[in-house]
Parts: sequence; structure tokens; C-alpha cells
Amino acid sequence: MKRDLDLLRKMLLRIEELDSTKSKITINSFSDLCDYPPLISLHIELLIDDGFIETSEPIYRGPISDYWIYRLTSSGYDYLDAIRNPSIWQSTLNKIESVGGSVTLDIVKSIAVSIIKSHLGI
Repeated sequence: MKRDLDLLRKMLLRIEELDSTKSKITINSFSDLCDYPPLISLHIELLIDDGFIETSEPIYRGPISDYWIYRLTSSGYDYLDAIRNPSIWQSTLNKIESVGGSVTLDIVKSIAVSIIKSHLGI
């Protein structure tokens, strides 16, 4: 499976939107974003790997790992703040596409931040 930058962004926005103190954030919380639970599970694990979210230990549902997502971390908010704006996000994707479409999340954030800085004139 491939990492889907759009799905990661949508998942981060959803996590921020939901109140984990009122309901559990799990794979089911993203079912309208992707109809393939193993792909959602992989992307939750990628967010964990990068330290963007805090979760429970894995909850195994057959071959799929599910998690209770507790919160975005400071790093998660920093990444999300860089890519939140739809026009900044589209400009970022366009720049990524111009170099072949595959870059690290650190580079995604750096590109978005540089676009934001240019809009601010700094």
C-alpha cells in the first residue's frame, strides 16, 4: 500500500475536529474518508510513527490493527497548521508533483511553510 498524503491530511483534520473525551476515535471515525479499513489502519500507524498522534496500544480486529486515538501531539498540530489551508495544500501538492510526487512528510511541511512565508512576505 502507498502512503496517501491527502488521506493523512483529512485524518488529521478529523482528529482535530472530534472530541476524544466524548467519543472514541477509531478506524470507524474515518470510514467516510476511505472505504478500505487496512489503508486507514496503515495511515494511523504512519501518524503514530511520526509522533503526530497519541493512541492506545493496538486493538486487533482480525488482521487489522485499530487504535483509540487520544489526541494530536504538538508535532501533529504543527504539521496540520502548515497544511491546513486548502490553497496552501494544493500549492504544496503541485510542487511535490513537479518533482515526481513522492517526498517525506518533513519536506511536505517545509514546502507548505515556505509557501506560507512567501504569502506573508517573509
